[in-house]
Amino acid sequence: MIDDWLPGRRISTRGRKKVVFATGVMSRSGEALRQFGGFTRYLENNFGYSGGGLGEGGATGTDFLEVSYHSRAVAGAWQPAPYEAHHCEVGLGQATVEVVRGLDWYRARLPDDTVYHLVGYSLGGVTLFEAAARLLQAAPTRWQGRLGALITLSAPLFGADLGVEGDLLSMLGFGVLVPGGEAVRELIARGRNSTHRGDIEHRAARLRAAGVQILTLADADDVVVTPEDAIIAPASERDRHVLTSPRVPLGDPGNNPFGHGPLLRNTLAWVRMARLIGPQEPRP
Repeated sequence: MIDDWLPGRRISTRGRKKVVFATGVMSRSGEALRQFGGFTRYLENNFGYSGGGLGEGGATGTDFLEVSYHSRAVAGAWQPAPYEAHHCEVGLGQATVEVVRGLDWYRARLPDDTVYHLVGYSLGGVTLFEAAARLLQAAPTRWQGRLGALITLSAPLFGADLGVEGDLLSMLGFGVLVPGGEAVRELIARGRNSTHRGDIEHRAARLRAAGVQILTLADADDVVVTPEDAIIAPASERDRHVLTSPRVPLGDPGNNPFGHGPLLRNTLAWVRMARLIGPQEPRP
């Protein structure tokens, strides 16, 4: 087993596949693993993975990893470090740099044949998408065949074109739900940029050509990140990527009136995601 950057966690080396999570704004270290806790338990119970809980892994270690939006230089190299909500407020470029550093850190420490499946919610989906594209462009020999799947949930890959709904959300306190950090402002600007969509579709095509399987999912009732802004798929297939999720119970920490978050608990989404990732592959 190998020590993770998150205190108290150890990474299993028994299986070739690792699932790497990233989450959205206003998050802190460990939150991605908590938010995807239902999905990791599903993989444990049905697909042979281990160590789904935060701080868990037992005698076998964990197959579930998390990227950070913060890093520090240790002995001349970048190492992921615990992060707080304010670390998510940097620009998208810097947030992506932090995710790249985290993925490189895992790549340098885990066995060379490890395959990484990237799963991101909201901002986490955007940064993982951009990090994957950057890694394969900058270091194709190092990363070719090492990125298995890229899965995003309610991620504003095309930006966040809030339109009339955005004006309404502002009146209702939208700034509390999604704060006005630099990354959010950039996402809104991207949503208004007519050329950004073509750029994202081009990068997605390059990722697929490099062997990365892509699955983008959206919630039909999400007015913060609409399906139009979240799904990369041919027009004839888009409806398959839009799911209707049970509402989060009133009073639950994940509850909000704008539909942004319930997709994390959608069991149909878990099935689609797990099918793409596939069962764990034990090493000899």
